[in-house]
Amino acid sequence: MAVASTKDVGSQAAPAKPANDFGFLPIPRRCRYDPERPFEWSTALNWMLALGATVTVAPVYYCQPILVQLSQRYAVEYETVTRVPSLVQGGYLVGLVFITPLGDLLPRRPLLLTLILVCSALTIGQALAPDFSTFEAITFLVGISTVTPQVLVPLTADLAPAARRASAVSVTVSGLIGGMVWGRLISGLLARYTPSPNNVFWLALGQQILLAVLLWWRLPAYPAKKTGLNYPQILWSMVKLFCTKPVLTQACLLGFCSCFTMVAWWTTLTFLLDGDPFRLNAFEIGLFGLTGICAIAFAPFAGRLTDIFHPWATTLVALIVALLNQAIALGAARLNLAPVIICCILVDIAHQTQTIGNQQRFFAVDPLARSRVNGVYMTFTFLGQTAGSSAGPRLFLNSGWRSCYALTTAMIAAALVILFLRGPHATGWIGWDGVWSLRKERQAPAIVDVEKKGGEVERRTDEEETKVEGEADTGSPDPVAVTGSVESQKVHG
Repeated sequence: MAVASTKDVGSQAAPAKPANDFGFLPIPRRCRYDPERPFEWSTALNWMLALGATVTVAPVYYCQPILVQLSQRYAVEYETVTRVPSLVQGGYLVGLVFITPLGDLLPRRPLLLTLILVCSALTIGQALAPDFSTFEAITFLVGISTVTPQVLVPLTADLAPAARRASAVSVTVSGLIGGMVWGRLISGLLARYTPSPNNVFWLALGQQILLAVLLWWRLPAYPAKKTGLNYPQILWSMVKLFCTKPVLTQACLLGFCSCFTMVAWWTTLTFLLDGDPFRLNAFEIGLFGLTGICAIAFAPFAGRLTDIFHPWATTLVALIVALLNQAIALGAARLNLAPVIICCILVDIAHQTQTIGNQQRFFAVDPLARSRVNGVYMTFTFLGQTAGSSAGPRLFLNSGWRSCYALTTAMIAAALVILFLRGPHATGWIGWDGVWSLRKERQAPAIVDVEKKGGEVERRTDEEETKVEGEADTGSPDPVAVTGSVESQKVHG
């Protein structure tokens, strides 16, 4: 097992050993931070983070298979009930902008516990909402509180060894996919075999309480990152990162197109299968969520490939698969169940694979800003999801299925154009810099500006700085603090 670098978690010198979360909740002794005994990165910790992503992202998807039942429960039209997926996605977007940056400011253990407990309380409100307007308002708040996975993913990138980072992140991302599958499947099952669709919300409550207990018992209490920024500065830095980092800007636009397509497919699937010629019930529609198991199984494999090959190439392959998939949907989605099943399998695989490729690229922008760059990226992806969950069903219901899937096909085509405008080794905003190879570039040691006592600044390589931090972890009386940004020097193959 590889020992997590203190530099990666942004805590170069943290002699304090807090014994309580929130000032009153005891932290189990094994989970307390001790600079003399660094925590170890392990497969078990990786899969616990993945489980956390599964349970906490599922509330975003519980409503998708039961839209028909919700319209009957509150006596509203189909077009009215389609606002529910848009509201939860919109709430998620608000959480991405204002909550996930806190991962670069606050200790992540109490932040994660707070989000889970708040979401649990709101889930009770969803089950007890007396009218549709109240249900909509609570669903929007649920979306805000379910950004927990977007704290877990950059936490994984911070803690995993660099050589295994893409693989580790892909495992946590597979938990995200698992949450999509679980949310859609269990929602359809409970709607079919229990008297009320409300039961899915009670199940969600129990799952989140159990997860909160598990994280309290096992999640290491890593200190907060030392960014030197306050909350308004953290938020403003996200804007600056988007405007000054070409690789992040490109990834954001790709994520928007990909998420628009994925969510438009899943939110219209209920109407596609409920109508002619299929006429499936909620339970049968929910079973289609099982196709996401293929994406769960493929995500770690995509991560291993991204650790070997250039992540730009990973994104390219994913978008080509997505384009072929949308062509199948456009040509045959309402003719037979076989193309529908194929599209359900490939839409999640393509989306998650391009996400893994994008994350491997933009996580290298700044190790102390991984929560922020992930927040910027996920903001754009959920802008895409919000747009897809709104435009997709409206176009499907008003203009037909072919019009809807023609739009999603065009979105993927646009993503491919954006990808090719900036090659894998480009340093500017557009172009390939004369390098056409898709091989992964070798990384020279990163250069870090280090401020020592007395204000003297010394430039060290990433490896040298890690050694210094290791000495600080073992009790060095003169720890250093990283104040500059990391600038990777690329050597093309």
